[in-house]
Amino acid sequence: MTLSHVQELRLDNGFRALLAPRRSLPVVATVLWYQVGSRDERTGETGVSHFLEHMMFKGTQHFPKGQIDLLTSKMGGSNNAFTDCDGTAYHFALAADRWESALEIEQSRMRQCLLDPLEFASEKNVVLEELAMGEDDPWRPLYQTAESLLFQVHPYHHPVIGYKQDLERLSVDSMRGYYDRHYGPNRAFLVVAGDIDLDRTAARVNQLFGAMPANATPRAEALAEPMPQGERRAVLRTAHAVARLCLGFPTTRAGERDDYALDVLAHDLGIGKNSRLYRRLVLDEELVTDVSVINETRLDPGALFVLTELRQGADLDKVERIVREEIDAMAQDGVDKHDLARIRAQIRASFLFQDESVLDHALKLARFEALTPGGYKTLATVLPTYESLKPEELRQAAARYFAPARSVCVQAVPGRAEGNGAAAHKNGKAGKLKGGEPKDRPLQDKKDKKAGKARKSGRARDGKRKEKRRS
Repeated sequence: MTLSHVQELRLDNGFRALLAPRRSLPVVATVLWYQVGSRDERTGETGVSHFLEHMMFKGTQHFPKGQIDLLTSKMGGSNNAFTDCDGTAYHFALAADRWESALEIEQSRMRQCLLDPLEFASEKNVVLEELAMGEDDPWRPLYQTAESLLFQVHPYHHPVIGYKQDLERLSVDSMRGYYDRHYGPNRAFLVVAGDIDLDRTAARVNQLFGAMPANATPRAEALAEPMPQGERRAVLRTAHAVARLCLGFPTTRAGERDDYALDVLAHDLGIGKNSRLYRRLVLDEELVTDVSVINETRLDPGALFVLTELRQGADLDKVERIVREEIDAMAQDGVDKHDLARIRAQIRASFLFQDESVLDHALKLARFEALTPGGYKTLATVLPTYESLKPEELRQAAARYFAPARSVCVQAVPGRAEGNGAAAHKNGKAGKLKGGEPKDRPLQDKKDKKAGKARKSGRARDGKRKEKRRS
């Protein structure tokens, strides 16, 4: 992938912009990415990043409540936003003759969000309702329990939407403090892609953002997650009629070489109808109705998840045993050369398809810039890196990352538990399951969209990106 069309602009206050002309259609997309997500939240303020994203649409000094969406609609465009573990992003797609309105809105939101107390109280109810709806999703508690077992020190432990108790106690003053600490030009960058004039765009970016003070505090290093000392397990009692299983393994950072190897291994293990687990569990044994594998690398070391939904009456322990057998076989034998060629072709097609629209191209540039050590320039090396992976390297990666002693296993079984305990941990501890945002992880949202790289795509994976309209 050639990146010669991308021009990088750096301002004295730390603000950066990537300008990517693409004149095939008279459309421009903008993405303003803040380097703040749920990993930056302190104890007691979980969910504030996502909640603040909602409030950024509730009025600024220059754009009263409702005006941002109204102006976007009048101009025939679209806008949205998403929050995940590592970042928060706001994006627009507008016609080329009116797109600069998006920059004016983003400049106003960066330091002039009103955070009106009445709007705050109203939107808190919306967020709490979103959290409550998520608790009824069959995959979210399963995924979140696995995540909390994998990350016991690192802030990836808590869900993006936060915990109910923290959200209920959160005050508008606390949110304002969070906004002041994390929202500023030195903690953000902009991507502008589409039918633009480079000189005019650079001048406009400098005019709107260049005079803003670098007010945001430097991003703090998160606590490193120690290596697991043994397998961790939990059983959930749920109101759903079928059993589900999730295995998780700690992995690596987005953009590192092993990340690409894990993508290939995920395809071989459980992405698509030619994968090991689909053939054995769905077709041969007829034990599950669906299976998926998610390579969820992040800014800090992430995880790989295996998710299955069982047929009525199927034995959970047998399904887990077969999953582990196929993982062991992959660690022993690696990836078949014919399967490797097929997987590379699938990844290549998906990766290139993510540049089809101007907005997807802008989001792809933004995600690479935010999450990989080489920034957006990493895009030029993605496909060559996949091509360079050898079977023995893949086999070694499988053996290294998928050892049973490094795994977590969560079983969700039908039947509500007595009292308040929804999760029973097999290490002797019990805890009440805390609902929250799945960060776009569960099975159906992921299985067909992971054909490339969730974090190395426009996504997906966020995980379809994890976006939603504000209520």
